[in-house]
Amino acid sequence: RKRRKRLYLYLINDEYNTFDTVIYALQNVLPSCNVLLAEQFAQIVHNAGEVNLYSGFGNDVYIKYAQLQKLGLNVDIRTK
Repeated sequence: RKRRKRLYLYLINDEYNTFDTVIYALQNVLPSCNVLLAEQFAQIVHNAGEVNLYSGFGNDVYIKYAQLQKLGLNVDIRTK
């Protein structure tokens, strides 16, 4: 039986989107992301250049990736 790999969804700083845009997008796409957490993610990505937003297996990560891209954010999927 083949073991499924955990996938990680990263938000990458694009120096284009405003804090409000990022916060709005994260709140609408991520299941347990409230205003405070979204603000923290936005601040981390602004300072560090990228942040790990979400991890999971298979389709769940790809769906969130597509939704965030559609909202104009620069996101990436990695295996760690």
